[in-house]
Amino acid sequence: MAGRPVAPPGLEYLLQVNGLLMKQTRKSIFQIASTYDLFDTNGQLVYQATEKRKFFGPRMDLRVANTKGYNVLNLLVPLKWCSLNTKLQVSSSSGELLGYIVEQWTSLTLSFHILDPSGLVCLKVKGPGWGAGFMSDLHYKVLSADKTTQVGVITHVWRGLAKEMFSSKDNYTINFPMDLHVSMKAMLMACALFIDLLNEERRQRSQASSHH
Repeated sequence: MAGRPVAPPGLEYLLQVNGLLMKQTRKSIFQIASTYDLFDTNGQLVYQATEKRKFFGPRMDLRVANTKGYNVLNLLVPLKWCSLNTKLQVSSSSGELLGYIVEQWTSLTLSFHILDPSGLVCLKVKGPGWGAGFMSDLHYKVLSADKTTQVGVITHVWRGLAKEMFSSKDNYTINFPMDLHVSMKAMLMACALFIDLLNEERRQRSQASSHH
């Protein structure tokens, strides 16, 4: 079909959406691996993501599957050790590299560069500043590579004081233009998952240090 962009296997559904809702599906605070449901803007379940945890395995390893259970996207941070610029590798189910997401710390702001497979910066995701988001939503602005245009936004949704205190489940919304290339939509979905995995790492580190 002429003019229709080619989508990596299993990601064709992203062609027809301009946003996603991501919900953590942690059964309890004792669940070690992170799990997520991803819905379209109509509330229909589209994908499910599951973190693979091995003691001697990669630092982060997450698989995204469609509702039939077929793998559509792989997220990987191969090295165990932590650095200020963690690099997430994103590939399709066939092993095709879609690109990288690089964590950037600037002026106490957590931001990300979204790179294509050759390492070219395609989008920048600018996180909220230090102290932002107290009892409110946290917005990660999706910007063009030169930062002149806002393309979309990833929002960590504030759910109210009671839910925040008594539940460890996080919700995110991901908004982008309908005509954004499907690979970049997949990269923004991966970026939201990456944000939550990094938050979970920090949470576990702080819990571990408080027990010492």
